[in-house]
Amino acid sequence: MTTTVSEATARLTGPAEVVADLSWPGTTATVRLLRRPSGQHLVLKANSHPDCFTRELHALHTWTPALDTAAPQLIDADEDARVLLMTALPGIRLDLATLTTAELDFALAAIDRLETLPPQKSQPSHLDLTARNLLADTDERGRVRIAVIDFETSRYEAAGRDFLRITQRTLRTRSDLSVAFYNGYGRQPTEDEQRLIRWCGTGDAAAIAVTAAAHGHDDFSREGHTALRAAMAAT
Repeated sequence: MTTTVSEATARLTGPAEVVADLSWPGTTATVRLLRRPSGQHLVLKANSHPDCFTRELHALHTWTPALDTAAPQLIDADEDARVLLMTALPGIRLDLATLTTAELDFALAAIDRLETLPPQKSQPSHLDLTARNLLADTDERGRVRIAVIDFETSRYEAAGRDFLRITQRTLRTRSDLSVAFYNGYGRQPTEDEQRLIRWCGTGDAAAIAVTAAAHGHDDFSREGHTALRAAMAAT
């Protein structure tokens, strides 16, 4: 018998009230912050896209336990209804239309250059490392802690591909944060990874600008154009 999302929610959470809607517009996921009578906070995520659900469930089973409090931990799941129940993390999010001919030519040339790269080593990758998926908090000694959320796009990918979004967005205009980020990661990107970031970033920016505009997401479209023009200016 097929389990509905509401049935799965009731089974997984028990008595709990919805504190906030954390869903991201235009996606297949519904995310709710819950609070149990005991005061415990939980995150419930239902995803209508089977592949996104499967990827995130796999990440929560196999990868996030190693991150401990720096990522959500799986409490329970209903695979039939595609619902996940996770620990809630403290902290706050760090957070036009058509391409010109010059932008399009630049993006296509960057994509062509990807073929010149040697094979890249794959590793477990988040693939949406942006400020909106990072939470900042302080511990009892006043030290800043960073946690990662939202693993629905995670899969094995080239390391440079996982650096792409945070490099192209948050770190693009903040060299101080770039140093801190890669120091925390443990190493700087290699030359080949830097090329992959630059060329894939150009293609991604063009894709975002076009597809976001087609779906009426003007903020995302402007973000894509801004990243694309920054890449053009840097050459």
